[in-house]
Amino acid sequence: MKPTKTLALFLSLLLGSTPFCAAADEKDKLQFSGFTRLILGYLDDKNAEYVGYDNSISLDQQSLIGLQADYTFSEQLSFTGQFIGHSGEQRSSGLEWLYLTYTPTKEWRIKLGKQRIPFFNYSDSLDVGFAYPWLTLPQQFYDTAFFSTFEGILANYEYVADNWVLNFEGYWGIYDDKIYLASGEIDTQVTGLFGFNTSAAVNGWTFRAAYNQGNADLTLPGAAQFVEVLNQYGFSQSAETLNPDGLIRFYQVSANYENLDYFIRSEMATMVGESGPVPDIDSFYISAGYNFYPYTIYISYGERDVHYDHPANEIPYGISTELDVVAATYDSVLAGFPDDKTQGTKIGLRWDWRYNVAFKGEVTYVNADKVSNDFALKDLGNFDNSAVLYQLGVEWVF
Repeated sequence: MKPTKTLALFLSLLLGSTPFCAAADEKDKLQFSGFTRLILGYLDDKNAEYVGYDNSISLDQQSLIGLQADYTFSEQLSFTGQFIGHSGEQRSSGLEWLYLTYTPTKEWRIKLGKQRIPFFNYSDSLDVGFAYPWLTLPQQFYDTAFFSTFEGILANYEYVADNWVLNFEGYWGIYDDKIYLASGEIDTQVTGLFGFNTSAAVNGWTFRAAYNQGNADLTLPGAAQFVEVLNQYGFSQSAETLNPDGLIRFYQVSANYENLDYFIRSEMATMVGESGPVPDIDSFYISAGYNFYPYTIYISYGERDVHYDHPANEIPYGISTELDVVAATYDSVLAGFPDDKTQGTKIGLRWDWRYNVAFKGEVTYVNADKVSNDFALKDLGNFDNSAVLYQLGVEWVF
C-alpha cells in the first residue's frame, strides 16, 4: 500500500544517513517489547458458533503474540513497528503498526504511517489483554467496526489544567485491505477516511466523544454485476440499494469512572452506512468491577442491533419470464442481508499473578433475537438463540 511503502522508503533513507553511534547508544535507542495471550474457550451449544468457538475446547480463536520495536532518533522523532501473529481465521497476521512519531512539544504528538484507527476507548490496546480487566473486550460493542487500522496521519494535542486533562485528536488516511466476516473476507478500500475525538478527565471521571467517516468501496463481484443488470432495465432505485459503494459514518461516546477500589465503564456507538450492503449498527456496553488486589471481579452487559434497509421491490412480477427472474434475484440478494440482534452478559475474574502476568476466567451468556451468521454468533441449525461461552486465559507483557 502506498503510504506504508513511502514510510518504509523514508525510514531506509533516514537510517542509512544516520551517523555511526556506539553500541551502547544504539541499544538505548532501540527497544523491543511484546505481549502474548493464550485463551481457551468452549461453547456449550453444538448448534452454534460464537466468536469462532464451538462445542469443543479450542485455543485457536483468540490466542496471539505481538512483537514491537521502538527506535528513538531524537527527543522529537521516533519509529514504531508492531507485528501481530493471530491464531484465529477472522484476522490475518502481519504488521499492525508501522509509523513515525514526531513530538514537537510536550503537548503535541503527530504520527505518520500505519496505525490504529481511534474508533473506541481501547483502540490502541485491542490485542493487549493485559491492559484491560476483561478477558475479551465486550464483543457486542467492539465488533461494530469492521477494520481497526488505517494508513495516514494522526495529530494529538493534550492540555492539562488543575485537575482536568483535555485531549484532542484528529486523523486522515485510507484503508486498503480485507474485512473479515463469518461468511468470508471482502476486499475493501476506504478513501477520504477522517475523524476526530475529544476526551476530558477529572476526579476519576473520563468522558469521550468521536466522529469518523469514509467512502467505502467493497469488492462484491456478484453484486456489482447484478447492479449493472438493474441499471440496464431501468430499475435505478433497486440498483442504488445494492450498490456496495458509499459513505460510512461512525459516532462514539463514553463515560467511565475509576478509583482504586472499583470501576464503571461504558461506551455507545452508532454506525450508519449509506449503501445497501453496509448495515446500520447500534451498540453499547456497560461494565462494573471491584478491585481487591491482586484480584478483580467484574460484570458486563452489551447489545448490538444490526439492521439493513429493505425497500419494497420495484421490479414487477408477471410481466415476463425474464423480469420475473430479475425480480426473484433481487429478493434473493436482499434476503442475504438479514438483520442481527444479540445481547451478551459476562462475568469474570482477573488475578494479577506477577507485575506482567495475569490469569483470567470469564463466562459469557449470549442471547440473540435475530442471527445473520455474518457476525460473532452463527446458527449451525436448530439453535435456540442462547448459549454460554466458557473461557480461561493468561495475559503476558514483556
